[in-house]
Amino acid sequence: MPKNTEPSGGQAAIEEAAQLLRQMRFSHRKGAYAEGRYVAISVDPRWNADEHTFRVQFSCLAFGHCRIDWERLPIHIAPDDSSGVHVLTRLNRRGQALVPNLSPGEYRLTLRLRPTRIATVLSVESDRLAAQGEDEREERQVWRGESEDGAVLWSIEAGEEGDVQVAFETSAERLAGAVIVFSLIDPASQQIRYSRQLTLEPTRLPGKWEAWYSIGSRTEFQGPYELEFEILEPDGSPL
Repeated sequence: MPKNTEPSGGQAAIEEAAQLLRQMRFSHRKGAYAEGRYVAISVDPRWNADEHTFRVQFSCLAFGHCRIDWERLPIHIAPDDSSGVHVLTRLNRRGQALVPNLSPGEYRLTLRLRPTRIATVLSVESDRLAAQGEDEREERQVWRGESEDGAVLWSIEAGEEGDVQVAFETSAERLAGAVIVFSLIDPASQQIRYSRQLTLEPTRLPGKWEAWYSIGSRTEFQGPYELEFEILEPDGSPL
């Protein structure tokens, strides 16, 4: 008897949602709606109180009684303008996501078909590094990890002065100049706490590229959060 190669109802719905999202465009002025055989997707932008930025709500609704495992599926929000800022968010178990802050402009969407690895950061547990000869109270906290293929190493460090620094590095020449889009996501609400994009630049050491940024003080980012990141081509297109 031949094997059934058709995807399950849940997987078929996710694949259809990814296809629909690739075709959708939205802006600060106009949302978007699309539906297929298994799912309907709505994109609802609203101005924020500052009237200079806007928020956007994504909703994926499955038809019938099909149970879809939407949780932690990443959505990449890319500007149509190459000079714009990319944002990475992810769906919750209800198939919803909220991006609280976007600059006005036109955007396109990509849905990843499987969840990314969870990395909990800025929590109580970390690698504690005390400087040699100094009081242990003047220690720094570091969280470390790597991309799924091991090509990019990341770290988040809370220094002695209370500042929080996010860093990425690679020895893979193919990633020279690549863009890294990262978000810190509140695991309880599944909402973005902080988001930014960085570019891997050459270091003083040959064959090494890095990107880092100081995001603020530890009092502002008490955590815990989950780190989500995606590596893009220098022009912002997916690798």
